[in-house]
Amino acid sequence: VITALLEADCFASVTVMIQREAAHRICAAPGTVNYGVFAILCQYYADVELLFDVPSSCFLPAPKVTSTVLRLTAKTPSPEFGDRDWFFRVVRAAFSQRRKTLLNSLHASFSSQLSKEEIAAAIRACGFPETVRGERLSLADFSALAKMMQNRD
Repeated sequence: VITALLEADCFASVTVMIQREAAHRICAAPGTVNYGVFAILCQYYADVELLFDVPSSCFLPAPKVTSTVLRLTAKTPSPEFGDRDWFFRVVRAAFSQRRKTLLNSLHASFSSQLSKEEIAAAIRACGFPETVRGERLSLADFSALAKMMQNRD
């Protein structure tokens, strides 16, 4: 539902109450265990803000989880991200095989379009070591990498 709302671009802000773990996934920073495609997607379309937790004791019957109220304030994606579809293709590929390096994950998804050396060159041109993993890259880092890879295509 959150993805549909964000991609529809039909709100100025949305305040939702969701399970705390999901809220932390949405707000995750690069390098954390919760950081992934969903965090990047949410942060691409909106500024996200954890407002407060709601303990399970506030509900009848009490659920076994804590809820969190989260505000998503829509933002216009920066033109620096370039082609949105290509950007998200790179992001999804980077996280498709989390235990692998970024180079190997991207190569598995783009091997029909780019050689492994071309992908490695794009990674190096962005200032990252070839051994970096996707979860270390910020939104801006993914933007730079996606543009480098698209320009090599």
